[in-house]
Amino acid sequence: MFSESDVIEFKREFSRTTLKTVVAFANTRGGIVYLGIEDDGEICGVEDPDATMLAAANSIRSSIKPNTSMIVQCERMEMNGKHVVGIRVERGANRPYYMADKGMRPEGVYIRQGSASFMATEAEIVDMLKASQKDSFEARRCLHQALTFSETSKAFENQKLEFGDAQLRTLGFVDEDGQFTNLAWLLSDQCTCSIKLAHFFGTKRITFKDRLETRGSLLAQFDQACHFLAEHTHYKTRFVDMRREDYDDYPPDAVREVLVNALVHQDFDSGAPPLVSVLEDRLETVSHGGLPASYSLSEFQMDVSVLRNPRLAHVFYRLGLIEAYGTGIARIFEAYERSETGPVFDITKHVFKVVLPNRNATHASDGEERGRRDIHGGDELGNQERLVFSVIEEQGPLKRSELQERFDFSQATLLRILKRLEEKGLVRAEGNTRRRVYRVLVAE
Repeated sequence: MFSESDVIEFKREFSRTTLKTVVAFANTRGGIVYLGIEDDGEICGVEDPDATMLAAANSIRSSIKPNTSMIVQCERMEMNGKHVVGIRVERGANRPYYMADKGMRPEGVYIRQGSASFMATEAEIVDMLKASQKDSFEARRCLHQALTFSETSKAFENQKLEFGDAQLRTLGFVDEDGQFTNLAWLLSDQCTCSIKLAHFFGTKRITFKDRLETRGSLLAQFDQACHFLAEHTHYKTRFVDMRREDYDDYPPDAVREVLVNALVHQDFDSGAPPLVSVLEDRLETVSHGGLPASYSLSEFQMDVSVLRNPRLAHVFYRLGLIEAYGTGIARIFEAYERSETGPVFDITKHVFKVVLPNRNATHASDGEERGRRDIHGGDELGNQERLVFSVIEEQGPLKRSELQERFDFSQATLLRILKRLEEKGLVRAEGNTRRRVYRVLVAE
């Protein structure tokens, strides 16, 4: 007599544990469940095989998701003169299969190991999702199904657009089984992806002025990133033929396109966030996911649109955040047409880097540069003193603790720096010890 194995299971009668075995077979190598056989292999049979087959088929159809009708078949058998029902299960193409009342969580997903069925780990569930669904990341079924969309709903409302069940389906927020996709997760309040932004002193990534890690729906994160860059980039005023001109550090259109590009072309499978760095002479954006397929940058500049996340891009387009498909990179170059320098793209198989030069750093005159050095104390100031003075000048008045958060200096080192700045008449301490703040002295 044959025995239980990784593809064979015996059950005296149909029960909930039978459903778990069906799920495990569908998620692993397939198999057959025999109803009417004891665990030790003794054939006890079932009284009414037709009723048993009908009950089993109905229960499997209503209790397991995704739909298993194409991979599960019930059949009547005769063994030792007794009726036995066999439930044949093929390995499914839409894994992971799971118990509908438990959801796509370890409690609801089972796999087969030897002659037993075990709950899958979260990592195994993720692997099944990746292996069985060859669509883009955004089209796959999301591991997390308890999602809300307050920020996205607000964005649609602001554009006077509907955002209901019908839109969830047409935009790709839910799949054919009504389950949320990864696109829904990216635009949900529960999204844990992020954008990391930082503002540095000077032209090297050594000392932070400020930093931000965005949170929430990608639409909310896009707004957070825009506000951060607006706060940490500036403009210069010039007079040309007696006319005033305000010249932004970076063309606003270029900054906006770079941010949009970093999101809609991001490889979210990598788990690494886009990085945005503001330095004295440039703004750099690094997103994970190089050019799709075999396209070159020159082809991208010819209005070729090959989107890594087309559904996400479509949502951005509906909300007016993308003006026209395939024009983003061309618009970045156009924004620098009248500048001495232009954007630089550095693209590898896995990384897409864009560098926008600071137009004001390039155009600043020698007189302007000399004036700025004089204000900062000239060569009499050391590098550490210059950095601390710059922070107080730009963001002060500040407490010692607030300054400490921005530097890697020890408390003793920072206090010595502040003391030297006071002695040179550049900074003044105000207030008692607990409330003391430091502010820049304005030259009379």
